[in-house]
Amino acid sequence: MIDKEKIFSFYVSQIQDNFFPYWQSKYDEKNQGILNCINNTGDQILSDQKFTWSQGRYLWILSKLYQLTAENVFCKISGELLLKQMKGTKDFLLKYSLCPDGRCHFLLSREGKPVIDPELGRSDTSIFADCFALIGLAAYIRVTGDQSCLNETERLFESIQKRIAQGDYLTEPYPVPEGYRMHSIPMILVNTSFEFAEMQEACEIDSTKTIEYGLSKVSEILNEFYRDGFIREHISTEENYGLKLLDRHMNPGHTIEDVWFMAEFLQKYGALDTQMEKLELSALNAMEKGWDSVYGGLLRFVDRSGGMPVGEKGDSAYERLILDTWDMKLWWPHSEILYTTLLLYQLTDKVIYWEWYQRAFDYVFSVFPNTQIGEWIQIRQRDGTPQDKVVALPVKDPFHIMRNFIKIVELTHED
Repeated sequence: MIDKEKIFSFYVSQIQDNFFPYWQSKYDEKNQGILNCINNTGDQILSDQKFTWSQGRYLWILSKLYQLTAENVFCKISGELLLKQMKGTKDFLLKYSLCPDGRCHFLLSREGKPVIDPELGRSDTSIFADCFALIGLAAYIRVTGDQSCLNETERLFESIQKRIAQGDYLTEPYPVPEGYRMHSIPMILVNTSFEFAEMQEACEIDSTKTIEYGLSKVSEILNEFYRDGFIREHISTEENYGLKLLDRHMNPGHTIEDVWFMAEFLQKYGALDTQMEKLELSALNAMEKGWDSVYGGLLRFVDRSGGMPVGEKGDSAYERLILDTWDMKLWWPHSEILYTTLLLYQLTDKVIYWEWYQRAFDYVFSVFPNTQIGEWIQIRQRDGTPQDKVVALPVKDPFHIMRNFIKIVELTHED
């Protein structure tokens, strides 16, 4: 029997004593939004540019904290401060990130001027930016009841769906390799649809089509990307399954994250019991194959049989990324495993998930925290030593850790 009260208290403290105090100080009082182009140790701002990706993510965090503070979960966090930063971040997104045609700029100056990608010649270079702006705005509307930006949020969701269906989108910082489909697309759409459906319900808007869309993306993942107990990050043809690097490799962190995306969606809007076997196998294989038997922790990329990714190599940027960073230890998978293991334990009552949580907890809190600032050193080498290297956006991200801590707080909160 796990001690829910102990777990609850620990993560409440992590959020209100460490993480939120750190991030609230990075809010741009003059121009609104968050400044998070910060070095890996977290003690120096390197640029005042703003990624829409991060603004939307921070708005989601603020909105959830606002909701839980109103429920007396976080007694040390000011609801007035949260509301101020929420409204400011929402206003920045609406005024500067959203284009009139329903797309989002990827990168902006501190003041909100779009930055044109010099190679692509455009500013709307990532559908992920659109999705993260959407989940932030949807969460804001849901928890505040302020529907003044409802039309813009609905138009953004429609635009996302339309462009995905037409293939009219980019995926910076990770372009889709030619001839492949990426797991990350249906994955982000499951979570985006969930947040949008919850917003619709709060606004008493019919969410049937949104739920159907989200369920179709769950089905796409579990029927097309899933095979032999694994969720593949890239798929081309079945003939390539055992041959090429892109078809063989897996991203343990992505799988673990997506397991809770799908479990959450199916638990509320579908038939979770019909898919639990696939979800459990996906999570267990990701943890077992992805766990570093030498140093502990989750490797960034592994072969589906474990260890360094292998297979025939092409010359795509993503293949170079896999081989260059496969053995790094990143912050975000290690926050995802904490929540997913606890969720699966609650859903199944199987001890193996509690054992995995304990193993992950011991590793994570001995390796990642930077107690001097109250955040984590986000990027580490295989042996756990800090590494000053960009692996996606050149930012310190306010999202994954606090999101998973918030999820754990909600999971273990007993009225």
